[in-house]
Amino acid sequence: MITFKQYIKEAPAWTESLSTMLFSLPRAGLVDAKIPLSSAIFNRIWPKPIRTTVFHLTDFNGVKKLKRMQGKKKSISAFFNIAPSSIEDGIMTEGGFVVELIGDILVASPDDIGSQPDKTGRRWLVLDTLTKSMGGGAKLKGMEKDTEKMMTNLIIKYSDNMTITNINKAWIALGQEYKNEGKTLSLIIKDYIDGMEAIMKKYSKTLGTIFTDYAKKRVQERDPDSGDKPLWDELVVNNFKIVKIHLLTGDDPEDWDETDFGLPITTYDDAGDVSDFITRTVQGIKL
Repeated sequence: MITFKQYIKEAPAWTESLSTMLFSLPRAGLVDAKIPLSSAIFNRIWPKPIRTTVFHLTDFNGVKKLKRMQGKKKSISAFFNIAPSSIEDGIMTEGGFVVELIGDILVASPDDIGSQPDKTGRRWLVLDTLTKSMGGGAKLKGMEKDTEKMMTNLIIKYSDNMTITNINKAWIALGQEYKNEGKTLSLIIKDYIDGMEAIMKKYSKTLGTIFTDYAKKRVQERDPDSGDKPLWDELVVNNFKIVKIHLLTGDDPEDWDETDFGLPITTYDDAGDVSDFITRTVQGIKL
């Protein structure tokens, strides 16, 4: 666990986006309860992360931002596999710039898990994704109950007058009650993260397998019905170092060189060639 001062140092105790995100439970029950993908928590529970080559898709401005994040705790979404169309069209940016990195993997999944960053750079996963999309299911049968107990205790601790008949609605109401009281809200968020860390530690063996098995496999399976593969997989990565920029240029590769970013650049006129290079690299196939 961390002290309040350590928590403040690690990341601001609360921001508008985090306070909104944490208390947002749009579906019934706790399927949208948030799990912190914090490097500090992971280092305490799993002190030896998998460190390997990964790739990140961005645009021109994104490369500059990425350079400033090198070696820091802030995490990014990366991948081992991606479809050529996604390189061309982009995911959260205009795309076209594939950055080759070496970084620490916090979570790896064969499909997009929709990890969401807050303003501090910490990423979050919803419980439903962990238990369903990532195959936690029966292996984490008690985790939702433990999460409900933890959140119930926080509601009781911070709201004397609230009657808890529905944990979902009570948690949302708690966020509304203190939305304009930064100090108390920061304490609730700290207690939530500490409580979630304790739960993650309890299920550390199972979670460690779920979070890292795909990082060892790195091959997406085709859907048995459609035969399709996901357009990309998702890795949550931090403490990274940029190795190279793989740039989709079309017909004018001579317009780019290393002086544009102060980094090695390889240019391509076909997104399929970039995708093929990525696959070969992560599978350790000689080029």
